[in-house]
Amino acid sequence: MAGMGFFDDVPAAEPEPRIHHPWDPPQTELPAIVQTSTVLLARTERAAVAVTGISAYSAGFEISLTARFRPERGEASGERRPGAATGRIEDPRALRRSARFGLQLADGRKVIGEHAPGPGPDIAPDGPILRQFMGGGTPRSHVSRWWCWPLPPAGPLEFVCEWSALGIPESRSAVDGQLILDAAARSIRLWSEDG
Repeated sequence: MAGMGFFDDVPAAEPEPRIHHPWDPPQTELPAIVQTSTVLLARTERAAVAVTGISAYSAGFEISLTARFRPERGEASGERRPGAATGRIEDPRALRRSARFGLQLADGRKVIGEHAPGPGPDIAPDGPILRQFMGGGTPRSHVSRWWCWPLPPAGPLEFVCEWSALGIPESRSAVDGQLILDAAARSIRLWSEDG
């Protein structure tokens, strides 16, 4: 049996052709980092939520959202913890899923964050999108990354969050959308998407 490997007689999978859409996160471009400080959205005795980074591409931008959870007295790492609003025991994953995130654009449009990929890979969105594409953490911390398309208009860009399970009411904080537009002009295009 020395000459043949376990998988040698299995045919290689054919890669599925994938068309890149303008609203997809670019895979052939490196972002420019938006020069801004951490944007604290909300802070209570139990939790804090902040935008901890923004990366700009030629057609959209990525937001890093960080949440920190303060352990209750006597809470050991990984245990379930009571919800602030109800007093019930809740799973940390359920607490994270109850968070809401969105954007208020300078032109008045609002964009509500989605945890799912959206209507489908080939259906063009009828407006701006905000989609979570990465996330994870520990019982005391959670980091998620969000893709927003297209670039925002110049003017105030408000980040909006609400987390009723942790007693965080609707909270807002803004940055100047021009900072994102300026950074997008500095992104590095490596090669064309269809190459």
